[in-house]
Amino acid sequence: MIINLYRRSHRAGLGGALCIVLMLAAGCAVEYSRTMRPVTRDLTDSGAMAALEEFREVFPDSSGRDRLLYLMELGNLLRLAGDYPEAERVLLEADRLSDQQRGIELGQEAEAFLTSDLVLEFRGADYEKVFINYCLAACYASQGNMVDALVECRRVNDKLRALNLSYESNPNRYGDDAFVRYLMGILFEKAGDLNNALVAYRNSADIYSGSYEQDYGIPVPLDVKRSILRISSQLGMNSVHQDYTTMWPDTDWRNSGADSSGGEVVVIFEAGLIPEREETSYTFVADDKVYRVSLPGIRQQREAPLRIVLSAGSLTANGFLVEDLAGIAGKNLEDQAGRDIVRAIARLALKAGLAEAGEQIVEELSSENSTVSRVTGLVLSIFGAATENADLRAWLTLPSRIYAVRLPLPAGEHRIDLSVNGMIVFTGLDASIEPWETELLFVSESSL
Repeated sequence: MIINLYRRSHRAGLGGALCIVLMLAAGCAVEYSRTMRPVTRDLTDSGAMAALEEFREVFPDSSGRDRLLYLMELGNLLRLAGDYPEAERVLLEADRLSDQQRGIELGQEAEAFLTSDLVLEFRGADYEKVFINYCLAACYASQGNMVDALVECRRVNDKLRALNLSYESNPNRYGDDAFVRYLMGILFEKAGDLNNALVAYRNSADIYSGSYEQDYGIPVPLDVKRSILRISSQLGMNSVHQDYTTMWPDTDWRNSGADSSGGEVVVIFEAGLIPEREETSYTFVADDKVYRVSLPGIRQQREAPLRIVLSAGSLTANGFLVEDLAGIAGKNLEDQAGRDIVRAIARLALKAGLAEAGEQIVEELSSENSTVSRVTGLVLSIFGAATENADLRAWLTLPSRIYAVRLPLPAGEHRIDLSVNGMIVFTGLDASIEPWETELLFVSESSL
């Protein structure tokens, strides 16, 4: 039974105990986010090189249970700084480690039920595991290696299939990634494989029109529609082309993409940084003991769409949203909430049982009055509450949102400009465009 917090005989003791619990717990819960703030601040204000230098100072190495998180952050910072070979080495190690993290470590699970999930080996959320492969694909594509870039995109399909099999009774909403499928289409086009490009675009459209529109508010982008209509026409797939023309009768696909008269420039623009996780805690007193339950969450902030324009002289194209990672991260935590609550309640029951057991043992062994046993139970419950922290570890150098913009250009030399919300973010990029050629660029707002 929950008793009055200010019960007279224990007012001072319980009030002080609650203060101790809240102070200790708050410090542990935000440790990773707090440590990473100078890094993310440098990434936003000073660029990737400054952030990478700061990261190496605050995390000189990690060989413990946070090893995967360390590798993901380091690999992405190296990618953003333009050191693609070293980024590939680190991210490939992260991918291998992620694949090896299977099954349950009984020792860690026992420790977690006595303290909190912070002691578990970091394994990453589903979208984080997928974005290891995205970052690798971006590294390879930035160096013109389309073969390995496509290998990484295909790995996403295998990875998500394996993850979803483990959620059969309670599936996650993030069952596939429409943006990665769209990127596969671009990569296949760039490699000249139009058949597989069409398959990738059609898969992307299916995901956008399903879970992405419903859960993240992103309908099928106009360019995905244009790409399907354009390539199905180029391949002479008349029935497929007619089906999609009937589905999207107002979509003007002509003069889009690369053709015999020219090519195109495609920019993948990574905007902002994914929000930190926050802890929601409930602390209460029952039978003169202190208990605490903590769960992770993400505070979603409404962000106005960015106005992204890619231009070459008088020719311009507008950007469009293809991925909302902040939204995916929030929904992922919602999907995990039921499992987190079950674990938190089980941990609370175990800690309560240990406090009760400790009190009974001291009462049986002590020749003193019951004060000693009550104090023992209180102290054990304080320890249990102080060690109860939500697991707020997350990959914090990922973008919040991703946009794409595609600009068809006639064959020849062009000078490219990119503006965001009316401000030129880079200018004077020379592009030599050939017929049927796609120039692919990855641009991060945090590295401009």
